[in-house]
Amino acid sequence: MTPLGALALFFIGVAASIFGSLVGLGGGFVILPVLRIVFGASPAEAAGTSLVMVLANTAAATVGYLRHRVVDLRLAIPLTIGAVPGSIAGVFAVQRFSSIGFDIAYGCVLILNALLVLRRRSLVSREAGERTFAHDPRVGVAAGFGVGFFSSLFGIGGGVVLIPVLLIGARMAPHIVTATSAFVITTTAPVGVVTHVLGGDVDWHFALPLVLGGLAGGSIGPLIAKRVSSPRLITLLATALMLAAVGLALRHIF
Repeated sequence: MTPLGALALFFIGVAASIFGSLVGLGGGFVILPVLRIVFGASPAEAAGTSLVMVLANTAAATVGYLRHRVVDLRLAIPLTIGAVPGSIAGVFAVQRFSSIGFDIAYGCVLILNALLVLRRRSLVSREAGERTFAHDPRVGVAAGFGVGFFSSLFGIGGGVVLIPVLLIGARMAPHIVTATSAFVITTTAPVGVVTHVLGGDVDWHFALPLVLGGLAGGSIGPLIAKRVSSPRLITLLATALMLAAVGLALRHIF
């Protein structure tokens, strides 16, 4: 890769990680379409490389969220326990996808989440610290498996599961969901990363500049999140999901 290409990936990583840490998706939902559309990476390679950047991004963001005490640790622990086996299963699942099938599945997941998030605007959030059905350890472990599975399958972290479960179903505050999602991804993504690396799915020429950008941008996201209102955060999330889905669709049209 040329120095110019590496620099471009670095700034893409910065931008994606800032936005990803704002909405709790780790920035992978931006990186994955870039790797698939611009660089023509295979589904497994895009997922593995993206997940490396997501880990760097969310790890940096989680430090800030823990410092500001907005992570719901009672909920995060069961999610983490369930996500570990799910992460391994996701790596094996992505090997079975064709390129078109992968993009269609990913696009459908993004659009479904965008619609659910927009519906969330009409719901009233619970008070911070209030227990919900999601705090049941059985629900947490089951949801955690889905978090780990989709995290490794698409390389975008587990926000695609936590957003509808916590934001829509449990009606938790968006900032708590974002912080808790980042924490869970940080504690479980290493399992998926190691499994992807062992499978040869990570292109380090892409991953290294993305990781550096993820570390730089991930530390900025929590500072911005404190200044963004919940309705605006929800709109940002839905818009980002839709744009990522459209980008993948256009890849197969042109």
